[in-house]
Amino acid sequence: MELVDARKKARYSQEAVAGLLGISRPTYAKMESNPDSVTIEDAKRLAKLFGVRVADIFFGSNDS
Repeated sequence: MELVDARKKARYSQEAVAGLLGISRPTYAKMESNPDSVTIEDAKRLAKLFGVRVADIFFGSNDS
């Protein structure tokens, strides 16, 4: 599952996620287009927000 898929499954807009993370929407959009740029801390926050494991959205796990 990719980051964008996790966000959509959780029914969040990019703007909503950005607001919850305290960043701009373009900064969050960059995370979706370049997941390698996401920090460990942000990865953990995103996984918790979306109700998935970090591995599910950042390491290509297909368990979902």
